[in-house]
Amino acid sequence: MLRALLLSFLLGQVLGLKVCVIHMHGLFESDEDNVGFKNFIEKKTGIPVYLISRYSDVASLSPLKYQAEDILEDVKVIASQYDQVIAVGYSQGGIIWRSMIEMWDDHNVVLFISLASPQHGASGVPPQVKNIPFLDTSFAYSSIGQALSIFNYYFDPSAYDLYLKKNTFFTELNNEAGTSAEKEQRKKNFLKLSKLVLIGGSGDDRIVPWQSTVFGSYTKEGVDGGVVIPMEDSRLYVEDLFGLRSMVERGDLMKCVYPRIAHLEFRDDRKMLKRCVLPALKPYYQI
Repeated sequence: MLRALLLSFLLGQVLGLKVCVIHMHGLFESDEDNVGFKNFIEKKTGIPVYLISRYSDVASLSPLKYQAEDILEDVKVIASQYDQVIAVGYSQGGIIWRSMIEMWDDHNVVLFISLASPQHGASGVPPQVKNIPFLDTSFAYSSIGQALSIFNYYFDPSAYDLYLKKNTFFTELNNEAGTSAEKEQRKKNFLKLSKLVLIGGSGDDRIVPWQSTVFGSYTKEGVDGGVVIPMEDSRLYVEDLFGLRSMVERGDLMKCVYPRIAHLEFRDDRKMLKRCVLPALKPYYQI
């Protein structure tokens, strides 16, 4: 690890750049759950990794709008000490990071790694709680449901009009709602990224559908239809609502589909990190 840190220091001296990773944890987690990620990345690259501790455990159920606003204040303090920031968001943390990037007008985030994060929303509840009768679309889009973070990114394509009306957080995040000026600024901020890396896999046992991690989603028939369309056929991409298509056309979006590991393993599975994360970080630590 000492050698890696020395290499990172020398790179900073040569290029005159200071780089760090800021990692946001997932639902019902804390920074302690992601120490394995921090240790692995710092050992392999020498890039310092900061683990955000706010809104841990039960507090992670707080509405995402407030989480993103509060956490951004902490992030700005860290980011002010560096020339470039690499954002890593695991699970719900990836949604929070995208929200922060879109609302942060003068950000210095160059790389955003979305790690097993439901970027196109969660269509239906996780398999572990699917038998609870009241956890359905009506509840998700109710005032009670929208007071819980897990339903702030609930997306049922079969109830799209209801989604647009009731889910203010995710519709704004995806630039499906808001004034023209707000949409333009969010898209501008998103496209300031130099690269976006989307990581997920078919072994994910919590995100429904798992393809949401790479911006896939169900068709308008929803969960019952069972048909998933890829990112390239989604409205978010076709209409380039917040910059996905533009990023692809620039050659700055990378997908890494890694099968056979469950949702929690995406935190710090070594083989996955070597295949999906280290190649994305390579430009920032190799001389």
